[in-house]
Amino acid sequence: MRESKLIALLRSIKPEEQRWLAKWVRSPYYNSNEWVVALFDHLRKYAPGYDSPKITKEAIFKHVFPDKPYDSQRLRVLLFRLSALVEEFLVAQRLKRGRITHQELLQAELGERNQYELFLKQNQGLAEQLEQSPYRDEYYYLARWRQQHDHFFHPRTARYGFSTDQLEGIMQNLDAFYVLSKMRYSAELRNRQNILPEAYEIALLGESIQLAEKHPVFRGDKVFQAYRDILALMEQPENESIYRRLEDIAYHHLHLLRPTDQASLLRYLVNTSIQLYNKGKQEYLGRQFRLYQLGLEKALFLDEGKLSDTTFLNIIVTASVLGELDWIEKFIARYAPALPAAQQVDAVSLATAYWYFAKGDFSASNALLRQVESTGLQYQLRARSLSLRNTFELFLQDGSYYDLVVYESKAFGKFLRRNEKISSGRAQGYLNLASSLRKLAGLKAGGQLSSDKLAKLRKKLEREGAVVARPWLMEKLAALT
Repeated sequence: MRESKLIALLRSIKPEEQRWLAKWVRSPYYNSNEWVVALFDHLRKYAPGYDSPKITKEAIFKHVFPDKPYDSQRLRVLLFRLSALVEEFLVAQRLKRGRITHQELLQAELGERNQYELFLKQNQGLAEQLEQSPYRDEYYYLARWRQQHDHFFHPRTARYGFSTDQLEGIMQNLDAFYVLSKMRYSAELRNRQNILPEAYEIALLGESIQLAEKHPVFRGDKVFQAYRDILALMEQPENESIYRRLEDIAYHHLHLLRPTDQASLLRYLVNTSIQLYNKGKQEYLGRQFRLYQLGLEKALFLDEGKLSDTTFLNIIVTASVLGELDWIEKFIARYAPALPAAQQVDAVSLATAYWYFAKGDFSASNALLRQVESTGLQYQLRARSLSLRNTFELFLQDGSYYDLVVYESKAFGKFLRRNEKISSGRAQGYLNLASSLRKLAGLKAGGQLSSDKLAKLRKKLEREGAVVARPWLMEKLAALT
C-alpha cells in the first residue's frame, strides 16, 4: 500500500498545498462521496512521508468502515476515486502556475461555444501576454503559432483579410519552433554519441541549421544562436571562437534562456572545456571551474534540491586538479547532503579520495577508494584510474610497487576493452593513461629513463587525440626528466 499510486501522488503534495487539497476533496463539484473524504482525512495524518507501517489496506478499511467486514473491491474503488481527485488537483495547480496554458484553454472553449467576440478578445490578450515573455525559445514560438493558427482557422474569421506579412509571420513562428526543437534534440543526441557507444543519423539537421541562420529573428535571438553554436562546437570542439561566443552568452545573456536551457548550455561548455583541457590546453581547466561556480551560484545543477552524483564528482575532479583544497572541503560539506541517498556514501568517499590525491596522501586516497562499492560505470572508471595513479605515485617513492602498477594497468585495460557501455573514444583516453603509466614505470624500474625515451613518450602523448589526465602525465614526465 505504501508503494501504491495513491501514496505516490499524495507524497507529491507540498505542505503548503495540503489545505487546498483538503478543500478540493470536500468540494461538492468534484466529489460527493463522504467515504472518499474520510479516506483522505485518515491518510493525511501520515503526511508528508506516508511511510508509517499503519498504512495497510486492512487498517485503512477498518478506519473508514469500522462496522464492516473487509471488502477489497470497495476499498479499491475508494482508492481509485481519491487518486483521480488528487490528479485533477495537480492539473488545477499546474493551470494556476501556467497562465499561458490557462489562456489557451479558455480561448479554445470560447471559440467552441460560438462566442466569437470574446474569443477574439481572448486571442489578442494571449498575444500580448506572450509578447511579455522574457524567453524566445521553442515554447514561445509554438504558443505564438498556436494563437495565430487558432485565430486564422476559426470558422468566423475572414481568412482573406489576413495580409501576406501576417501569413508569413505564422509560418515563421512554426519554422522557429521546428528548427529550435530539432537543434535541441540533435544536441542531446550528439552529446550521448560522445559518451555512449551509440551512433545517430539525424535527418534534416543540416537543412534545419541553414533555416535557423536565415530566419528573420536569428541575429537577435540568443537561443537560436546558442543551439546553432552548441552543434557547431560538437562538430569542431577545438574551434575556440565558437566556444567564446557561447561563453559570452553564459556570462552575459544567461537570463534570456529558461533555467533548463541555462543548465544545458553550461553542461555543453563544460564538456567541451574538458575535451580541450585533455588535449593539452590547460587554460580551459580554470574556465571549466568558473562555469561550475556559475552553475552553483545560480543553482542550475540542482533538481528539486538534489545534486546528481555525476555533477558532484565532476566538480570535485576539476577543483582537485586546480589544487582548490579548501574550496573542496567546503563544497563537500555543503553539497554532500544534497546527493541522492543511494549514492551519497560512495560519492563522498570517491570525492574525498580525490582530495587526498591532490594533497599528496596517496595511501589514504587508495584506502578510501577501496570503500567505494558502486559498480556503476562512472565510479568504476574514476576509482580504477585514480587507484592506478595513486599506485604509480607510490611506486615513484618505493620501487616495490612496480608489480602492482603493471597489474592494475593491465586489469584496467581489460576492463575497458570488455565493457560495451563505454564509447571507443572515451575508452581510448583511459587506455592511453594506463599504457603510458605502465611504460613509464617499466622504464624507471629498468633504469632506462633516458632523455630520448622520455622525449619519445612525450611526443606520443602529444599526438594522441584523447588521454585522460594528460597534463598530470606530462608533469610526471617533466619531473622524471
